[in-house]
Amino acid sequence: MDYWVYSIPLAAIIGGITIAIFALYFKNKKDIALAGTGATRASEDNAQVNRQVLARLDALDALDALDARLAAVENKVSRVP
Repeated sequence: MDYWVYSIPLAAIIGGITIAIFALYFKNKKDIALAGTGATRASEDNAQVNRQVLARLDALDALDALDARLAAVENKVSRVP
């Protein structure tokens, strides 16, 4: 008998399963890559916000230093007769 005929559907089934596995593998790699770019964008936005906050804090420190200088000048001026 010709048993090799039965190997055709068997090869098709094995090939279909292999293709499905590769499709899932590459889909997951693509999803991971896309998720990584979102996280990168979020971290860049967070870094920008941190820079803005630090700039504001530096400006406040400069104002505190200016206030201290003005207080020293007022103190000296108030001592002048």
